[in-house]
Amino acid sequence: MQTLKLEIEDSKIDIVLTIIKNLKNDIVKSYEVIGQPNETKEFGKLSEKSLNNVWDNAEDSEYDRFLKV
Repeated sequence: MQTLKLEIEDSKIDIVLTIIKNLKNDIVKSYEVIGQPNETKEFGKLSEKSLNNVWDNAEDSEYDRFLKV
């Protein structure tokens, strides 16, 4: 048995659940929807701009060229 972890946007969860529910009975043994608490989502939204400013600066641009594929 294998476990599959999917991260899905809130607005698309209904689509994915419909797909899972319409699969043949013997394909998916069980599934569980685990959501992030609203606090975690809000923190991510608030901190994203600050992190982009910290990580995207002139000093880091010197190292960024090594990350480009």
